[in-house]
Amino acid sequence: MKKYMFPVFILIISFLLSACATKEEVAVEIQPTNAPEPTAVPYMTPGEPSPEAERILEDSDASLKAAEKRVVSGDNFLNNLYERPFTSLDMDYQPDLNILTVSIFGDELFYYFTITLDGVNPTSGMLSGNYGIEFDRTQSGRGDMLVMASSPNAEWTMDNVTVYVDPNGTVGGIKPVVAEAGYEESGYTDTFEMTPEKVAWARLAPDDPNAIQIAVSRALLDDPEEFLWGAWADGGLQDPSLFDYDDHFGPSAAGSPVRGEDYPVKEVANLDNTCRLPYGFEASGGIPGICISIPEPSHQVSCVCVQWATVAHICIQWSCQ
Repeated sequence: MKKYMFPVFILIISFLLSACATKEEVAVEIQPTNAPEPTAVPYMTPGEPSPEAERILEDSDASLKAAEKRVVSGDNFLNNLYERPFTSLDMDYQPDLNILTVSIFGDELFYYFTITLDGVNPTSGMLSGNYGIEFDRTQSGRGDMLVMASSPNAEWTMDNVTVYVDPNGTVGGIKPVVAEAGYEESGYTDTFEMTPEKVAWARLAPDDPNAIQIAVSRALLDDPEEFLWGAWADGGLQDPSLFDYDDHFGPSAAGSPVRGEDYPVKEVANLDNTCRLPYGFEASGGIPGICISIPEPSHQVSCVCVQWATVAHICIQWSCQ
């Protein structure tokens, strides 16, 4: 009997090992295949803005006196208004930083802004600055979103487009737009990570190499019915955390493109911006930084408040371009 025990034992062990192997094979066979990854939701893309703009903002033209390395109007440092597309100290004119006009057009999904410059950079032959639109949705004079773009291509792209936000409401200091010496809080401290509907795109204007177009989705702005907007061309500081620039630099340190005590431009150079136009409502004044259009026989004149009454929030002096 004993002589048969060992072969039987071997057979049992072999059977068990075979069963385990079979189970492992079955386990391998029933492993599910890699499930397909969820399809990414595509980003909403802009279309073609109408050539008929809803409104056009005309800015001061620094080229008029650029040969003399100066400007005669449009720059009011103490009220966050800059007309200084010139290099620091040398005052070499930078046509790709001189804003001539900015237009706005809106469709069901996007607002389209076209910033037209005086020309391209004389060295690179391109638009070499940072270009953007700043929004004031609270109608307080305080910017609350800044969309900046650089190195635009011929096609719409989200590359090199950044959306800056100010969660603490510190842009512009205690008195938005107005210079406040010694103000130390930061401006635009955060960037917004775009989503499929909340997006911004940029490209070179199809028919004008001297213009950049920026498309901002209505959803990105939380679809406001009314807001203010203005444009920037920044090839100098390019630091939204220092907005508003006039709160962080004194007039002497910043310099000026206007002949006088602070001439020439120094630390705040290679820069142009505009006053802000209202969208969705009519405004006659009372908001810091707003443009006031005064019709004249041949053109529209844009004005910005440069002095506010100390008692009531009323503008008592306008600077017109």
